[in-house]
Amino acid sequence: MSSLPRLWIRLRNGLTRLDDTLFEHTRPSQPSLAAMGLIGALCMLAYYPVWKYALPQPYENLPLRVAGCIVLLPLAMQRWWPRRLRALLPAYWHLAVTFVLPFFAGYMLLRNGGSTPWLLIHLASMYLTMMMFDVVAFGAIFVVGSLLAWLAWMLGSHDPMPLLRLQLYLPLLAMALALGPLASLSQKHADKTRIQALTRASNNIAHELRTPLGALHIAGQAFRRYLPDLLVSHRMAKEAGLPVAELREAHLEALERGMDTIEHEVAHAHTVIDMLLMAARPLDQQQLAPLRIRRLLEEAIARYPYAARVEQERVHLLEGDDFVLMGSEPLLTHVIFNLLRNGLYHTGRAGKGEISIGVEHEGRWGRVRVRDTGPGIPPDVLPRIFNRFYSYSEDRGGVAGLGIGLAFCREAVERMGGTITCRSRWGEYTEFLISLPARDPTARA
Repeated sequence: MSSLPRLWIRLRNGLTRLDDTLFEHTRPSQPSLAAMGLIGALCMLAYYPVWKYALPQPYENLPLRVAGCIVLLPLAMQRWWPRRLRALLPAYWHLAVTFVLPFFAGYMLLRNGGSTPWLLIHLASMYLTMMMFDVVAFGAIFVVGSLLAWLAWMLGSHDPMPLLRLQLYLPLLAMALALGPLASLSQKHADKTRIQALTRASNNIAHELRTPLGALHIAGQAFRRYLPDLLVSHRMAKEAGLPVAELREAHLEALERGMDTIEHEVAHAHTVIDMLLMAARPLDQQQLAPLRIRRLLEEAIARYPYAARVEQERVHLLEGDDFVLMGSEPLLTHVIFNLLRNGLYHTGRAGKGEISIGVEHEGRWGRVRVRDTGPGIPPDVLPRIFNRFYSYSEDRGGVAGLGIGLAFCREAVERMGGTITCRSRWGEYTEFLISLPARDPTARA
């Protein structure tokens, strides 16, 4: 693989990770962003007469406060944002906080000569930023905002820097900077421990379900083996005029169909358990081996436990190329299973659409396209679908899911040196593109 495509992949993955990080930093505050934006905008204006007239400070700046109010008001009105712009909310939230907390408080602290009220306001703004973000995000916001405040102070008209007051403030600031992140780290460790506990619990539940599912499978096989003989015996006894219970033909047919239902549901439950366990397992433990992609897709489509024949008829493997890759068969199979499950679920709810899977091979790269003509994904949701524990349901009464399937898909594909992206037009289609390094097509697999 040449260095340019590898560099492009790293750059794209880096930008994706940055966007995901901004989203994860915003997620805890998102339910209260509107309230914080409105309260913050009101406070920016309400405190002007306080520091200008009631408790006059050496310096006040009404235009800067109005600018802060203008920056915060869009957060208060986020529910009216166009859907295409909502994906920018995490980045805008970070910029708004940088402006109204470390920048504004730092600049006003310097312009007021380190007055006591502004020392307290600056300290409070720092703690407020710590409460809303983790250590890394807080550090970035605090450093950038403080540097911009210092730069603005240097470029404008200003009195000499209040060194004595700042020297007295620095020990308190240093203690806050040292102790504040510890609370964030403790919370992060608690969250990690909670996730690990939930993962272990779900793994134990999944393994415990294997036993009753296995018993149902054995019972189903026994029914399938002996029920036809019993039904034949019942019909013969009835024809001979023997006193046997009355069973209508529809009841007999329902018994025969019940065997198919039992076996299908057991197979489906096993598949879901396998997918959950695969998503919870460290991916670096999966060994890579040469795989021929078309054969893997054919087997995955055949093995997937469809709920009904009509679902199976919706899935089509298109004619096209083939390629060999270094990958993990279980990982890639469960990636396809996840994409099929999502496509079948959404096309089923929409009552329309088909799923087509195509293979392309060009140079050093092979691609798998999984496209469904279902309802599509809203533009504000699309950038977030690969985030772990993020889920969305257009129908508020519907079940949104756990939010681990597509996150697993991305991690699994990246484990094999590739990328997975999604494009969608709301109301028309959704298409996932899996790009993987391809080996020599004549290689054995």
